[in-house]
Amino acid sequence: MIKCNLREVMMAKKIILILLTTIILTGCWDSAEINDRDYIFAVGIDKGEDENLVFTAEIPKINEGSEEQRIIFTQESKNLSNFYNDSFVRSEKVISDRLMQVIVIGESIAEDTETFKRLFDEIQRSPQINRRVKIAVAKGDAKKIIETEIPSNPIVGRYLSEMLIKLKKSNVQSIYTFDEALLNLQGFGSGLIPIVEKFEDSLKIENAAVMKDYKKIGNLNSLENEIVMLILDPKSSNIRNINLNVEDSIISLSTVNIKSTNKIKLSDDKLSVNYYVTLYCFIESFTLNNKSLADKKFIDKIKEAAVNQISEQTDSTINKVQKIYKIDLFKIKNELYKYHNIKYKKIEDNYQQVFENADINVYYAVDIKSTGLVK
Repeated sequence: MIKCNLREVMMAKKIILILLTTIILTGCWDSAEINDRDYIFAVGIDKGEDENLVFTAEIPKINEGSEEQRIIFTQESKNLSNFYNDSFVRSEKVISDRLMQVIVIGESIAEDTETFKRLFDEIQRSPQINRRVKIAVAKGDAKKIIETEIPSNPIVGRYLSEMLIKLKKSNVQSIYTFDEALLNLQGFGSGLIPIVEKFEDSLKIENAAVMKDYKKIGNLNSLENEIVMLILDPKSSNIRNINLNVEDSIISLSTVNIKSTNKIKLSDDKLSVNYYVTLYCFIESFTLNNKSLADKKFIDKIKEAAVNQISEQTDSTINKVQKIYKIDLFKIKNELYKYHNIKYKKIEDNYQQVFENADINVYYAVDIKSTGLVK
């Protein structure tokens, strides 16, 4: 009888322990239900008064009708942490950035080294923000970008996120996340961050901000950015149509494949870099006249015109990067470190000057694989 009572007591204790454990594990006292949170999808950050920052946050309204709606609120705070603390006391809900899609940095911050570095350091240290959050620099104020009303896609954070993913997959932009921007700025001291700007009743991303030592020093337009991407990763590069006017014939070439090799030579402090790029194209459109695409001489003139046009764009871009901005966006330094390490070590401390004086050339060839069906 005594054994039976002891067994029952032990069993009862186990049941109580299991129940208490279940209550403790399932009862998250320091968290909030999803309906008690405001999830920031996008935030724009500009410079404010007295070294403050102006945060403009976009919060989608959840389960409030069939139409997509959002809340926009602006808060001036000392830093990112204070922004969350200040927001906490002004709303009955908890502000969360766990679903953050995009951070848009205002031009005023991007052009201020100390403020930009301080902001990047805060984002890096944040325990909540995903390091893969997308990032862009605003043309002008980030606040205006976040406040843009886009009829076709009302949630700006989602719209910019999808656009940046598309541009990255198409190799139109080399950087699209905070993590990538940080790695480039820390590892190479430079990088290209997409520029977002207002366009009619929407937003567009065509240009890139040239960042050097945590400061925006200029822009590359879409064509210039295209050339940089071609040199960096020719196999994945996305070259737009080459539109030509050859002997009063309007022709459009579409590139379907790119092959490239390079030859780097470093002798003392003399650096020469030659890229050899072949563009495999087909004729996408052709204004019919008395010219025939079956005429080999005419095809050769088309190839020559195409090479001249893209070579001119390339020379201009290389000059801008090398002589004006004076930064190695082509990551030649990385190639030297990997494949010419012994020679590179000798000029490592003077690499900046060596790069500025380097002889950098891109030699193009165009191969027209198909002329299409013409009359």
